[in-house]
Amino acid sequence: MNKKDFSIKDISKIVWINVCIILIATILFGLGGNLYAKHKQHTTYESVRNIMTTRSYDGAAANEELQADISLGNTYAEIVESNDTAKAARKYLPKNLRKRYSSEQISSMINAEPIMQTTIVKISAKANTAKDSAAIVNAVAKASANKIPQKVTSAGKISLFSKAVASEAKSNTSPSTKKLTLLGAAIGFLLGLVISFSATTWVYLIKRK
Repeated sequence: MNKKDFSIKDISKIVWINVCIILIATILFGLGGNLYAKHKQHTTYESVRNIMTTRSYDGAAANEELQADISLGNTYAEIVESNDTAKAARKYLPKNLRKRYSSEQISSMINAEPIMQTTIVKISAKANTAKDSAAIVNAVAKASANKIPQKVTSAGKISLFSKAVASEAKSNTSPSTKKLTLLGAAIGFLLGLVISFSATTWVYLIKRK
């Protein structure tokens, strides 16, 4: 048989070797992605409490007053997220939380956004525990109800929605174990293809010339 000829046995051997290389690379990289995700995994908890601007909205100017309050939504959200509000909110926290969180940290944990076409501002706080996130968002909402009228004298009464509770906090775990496992497996599969193709080309084509 000519050295350049391939038998069925040769082809089968090449296929099985390549399949094994690809499978091993896929499994190893998939496992690596899984272990990395578990090592880096971190869970945060988000609690939400809304505040709302209210006034009588009576008479001919009612619609104008409503639209004015709606247009101030972004301004209110900025006040909620400010360091001044965080400093005031910190005073409402239990002593153990005041020791753990500075006003700067509280400010960084808060996100506020107006709900479109309403006078409601959604306030959310993210923390490492559900209890902390609920306590912080409640403190910030309470502080905001005092700070907004101080900063915007035309603001109506700020009403607070029901308190956030730890049991209703939403958890978010990242990075996703499933996503990184699949990503690792995909990288391993592609790398396995490259290695098997390169090895086959070298051993059975270039080396046989």
